[in-house]
Amino acid sequence: MNQKKYGKNIIRIIFAIFSTLFLIGLFVQVFLAGFAIFVDIGNWSYHEIFVRFFEFIPVGMFILSFFGKIPKMWKWQSASLYLMIILQYVTAILIGKVPYISALHPVIALLLFWRAIVVVQESIKLIKNTRSES
Repeated sequence: MNQKKYGKNIIRIIFAIFSTLFLIGLFVQVFLAGFAIFVDIGNWSYHEIFVRFFEFIPVGMFILSFFGKIPKMWKWQSASLYLMIILQYVTAILIGKVPYISALHPVIALLLFWRAIVVVQESIKLIKNTRSES
């Protein structure tokens, strides 16, 4: 494998790792929300704080996508994941002010989870395609 293909493959592997970590982070985030709602509302702060551990992963994915020759579709998917995180903050801030907008919070979470799954699947395909090219 020549140096360029090796570098592209490494970046795609890192992209896949980032997307997987993001998906795991979302899973834990949803678990923490459920834990607070169904077990003890006093644990709600865990849900509020945990997002800070993974919210910028899609930004890293977006930046990596320029160096790993990742197709535009997946480049923009990683940007859209971050946009949905921003929308989550907006809906959380509007609780009590615009409740109908805030009610979109779990809907956006579902979309975020679904798109994250698709990005993980596609990033794994990219790695397999890179390996088959060599």
